Amino acid sequence: MTMRTAAEAVQELREIAHWWTDGQRGDPDRLIQAALRALIAGVETPSLPLLAGLLRSEQAQASELFGQVVDELGFGFHPPEDYWEGRLALARWWAAEIVGGRLAPLDGAELIVENVAEAYGQSEELAPMVDAVRALRDYSGPHFPDDIPAHLTRAAHELLLRIPPPSTPS
Repeated sequence: MTMRTAAEAVQELREIAHWWTDGQRGDPDRLIQAALRALIAGVETPSLPLLAGLLRSEQAQASELFGQVVDELGFGFHPPEDYWEGRLALARWWAAEIVGGRLAPLDGAELIVENVAEAYGQSEELAPMVDAVRALRDYSGPHFPDDIPAHLTRAAHELLLRIPPPSTPS
């Protein structure tokens, strides 16, 4: 993927962060390459050159440096210590990313349902997204939406109304 603008490079870093924040760290080389593309595109943060310049023998540092980069870019996520409160805070963050247009609605719905709702179980707070995804899985049902992204974005907006902001800064 060739980056043409700083905004595209930041979006790539944000997309990695959507998965990374839930512990799905993936390949350190992916973090380093994304940082390198961001540098070339003109993105500036104190930790970005450190991440982009890591050698293979230094890849163990990639995760920590990536965390610093996303914090410096303003979209780092730090869940509350309580596991369940953290899960809800994570669902809320992903919902805000969907509503803000920074996370594709289908990807965000997948993250919320598979990584939070399935672990959390039946919950009034998560019901809008679970119900929205259920409607998508029932192709023959009378409530199948015509505009899937808008359908999932409305569900994400409802999650924002139902899940209070975390008690610790995120």
